[in-house]
Amino acid sequence: MLHDLGRVVGDIARDRLDEAAIYRRERLHARPQVQAGPAGVLECPICGTRAGRFLRFGLDGRRNAMCPACGSVERHRFLWLYLTAHTDLLTGRHRVLHAAPEPWLEQRLRGLPNLRYRSVDLFDPSADIQADLAALPFADASFDWVLANHVLEHIPGDGAAIAELARVLRPGGHAIIMVPFDPKGPTQDGADIVDPVERMRRFGHPYHYRINGREFPGRLAAAGLVPIIVDSRRLLGPHRRRRFRVNRNHLFDCRRQG
Repeated sequence: MLHDLGRVVGDIARDRLDEAAIYRRERLHARPQVQAGPAGVLECPICGTRAGRFLRFGLDGRRNAMCPACGSVERHRFLWLYLTAHTDLLTGRHRVLHAAPEPWLEQRLRGLPNLRYRSVDLFDPSADIQADLAALPFADASFDWVLANHVLEHIPGDGAAIAELARVLRPGGHAIIMVPFDPKGPTQDGADIVDPVERMRRFGHPYHYRINGREFPGRLAAAGLVPIIVDSRRLLGPHRRRRFRVNRNHLFDCRRQG
């Protein structure tokens, strides 16, 4: 996850920089070091920090988005609340593949003695394996869990990546997938758009190729990943969403068919 992408949007627009050039800039991965401030009504369920306000985050500068201690943003806190309350990922014995790992989640999972944890990323040299998600270097059914959160929208043609996630997951295993998702509209796809400035205009990010629409669950199912759609507004009541600073979001808890 890049923390300072807004500062280089001008460079991207001027030089038409590709994703590899940006994601290999180590300083953009560094989380801002700030004091959490006095305790307040906002709480991060991941690290337990309580604060009167959280930090701004994102190209739109969302208010109260980032935890000042662990660096989680809204979708991360939603994911964590789901994983801890509705899965046995943290307590069972599992083989886990984590794509483009979020640092806060990687730190939690890598240290658990019950997990055999591997990370994979195309650009990040700190990942265990550097590989394309559309061509994973693992045997069939190698993992019990796969985590791929806000990764697929970075791939021009994501069908091969979805198929690979299904291939390396054992029958009955789980894949937790998150993407930009509009459940009411059709998919807005820009796989053929090479200009990052145009992708920024269309999808709100220079390296996103789509906003997935109502067809997305069917595409997962066609690859053998039967999804349960989890809506943050149904998982959490208004009070908990305000307390933990969780916005409208969706995740797909997918079971691999046998």
